[in-house]
Order: sequence, then C-alpha cells, then structure tokens
Amino acid sequence: MGGGNGQKSAKARERAQAKLAAEAKGSQLKTNEKSMSLKCAVCMQTFMCTSTEVKLREHSDNKHPKEDFYRCFPSMTPEAQEAAAADAAAAEVAAKVAAQQAPKEKQKAKVYKGSK
Repeated sequence: MGGGNGQKSAKARERAQAKLAAEAKGSQLKTNEKSMSLKCAVCMQTFMCTSTEVKLREHSDNKHPKEDFYRCFPSMTPEAQEAAAADAAAAEVAAKVAAQQAPKEKQKAKVYKGSK
C-alpha cells in the first residue's frame, strides 16, 4: 500500500534537505579563488583581497628585494588608492540617483467586458 500525500511530502522534504547538506559540504576553493584579487606584478603570485599591506610588503621584501614595493603592487600606490576610493564614492552616488529616478511600477487598469 502506498503512502498518503503527507508521507510523500515528508520524503521529498528529506531528499531536499539531504541535497542541500551535500552541497554545503563542498569545497570552498571556488570562493577562495574569486577573492584572490591582489597580484604581484613581478612574479604574478595572487593574494586574497583581505591581505594587509604588511603581508604584501613582506612578500615584496623577501621575494623581490631589488624591486620597489609599488613595482610589485601598483594598486597599492597612494594615487591608485585615492582613485579606487573616488570610484567607489561615485558608484555609490550613482546607485542612489538611479534608485531615486527608477520609475515606479504602475498597476495596469483592469478592463471588464461592457465597461467603457
């Protein structure tokens, strides 16, 4: 004898939870790869975006003692930092303006038979 609708839904729920648990146990390699946004211009070694300037200077001093720090990491120059901050501020302002200018959704008037 088959189960009722309640039993079928419980079984489907169990399968869905098992599937989500299997996906959650997966590797974090893809996420880590996306966050590797800093790159040494000399040796092309990548660093996570959360790396501090101290760690980057340590790499520069140990691996490339003859090179300047800013030669290894051009994105860390004061000019590049200011430009990045200005870009972020401009993007924030543009997002606010776009949100204010976004057209409001209008509901379509319903048309009924015989009414005009």
